[in-house]
Amino acid sequence: MKNLTFAALSLAALASASAQTAAAGPLDGHWKIVGWTLPDAVPVRAHLPYLSIQGGQVTGFTGCNRLTGPVTVRGNQITFGNLGTTRMSCGAAVNAQESALLGFLSGKTLTYERKADSLTIMNGTSGATGPMLNIRRMTVAPR
Repeated sequence: MKNLTFAALSLAALASASAQTAAAGPLDGHWKIVGWTLPDAVPVRAHLPYLSIQGGQVTGFTGCNRLTGPVTVRGNQITFGNLGTTRMSCGAAVNAQESALLGFLSGKTLTYERKADSLTIMNGTSGATGPMLNIRRMTVAPR
């Protein structure tokens, strides 16, 4: 009886994992922010932020604090819900980076363009003239 129960649980777990894999979104994965054109802040090289998108949820790191919140991807639009963060204090440049990043993403619907492992998230359709993030897919999951 124990073997039958174990087999049933194993099959259920396998079916669940297959369903989750099939439902993966076009931006699911780990992304490192490597540059941007956001007002009032420049990227701090030793504290580059990253985002991990998985099944309607975004987690990540602002360079100082961890972030989490809902995310929806439809067509070429990505909508970030209100993002929550931990509350550590960092140096002035990293705090400015965090404020700029959260101000750009939190509660916003943005446009994105993806080319292979590169992603650009823009405020509007003309990223060359407005605020945008330049992001690269990470080959290793962040710790």
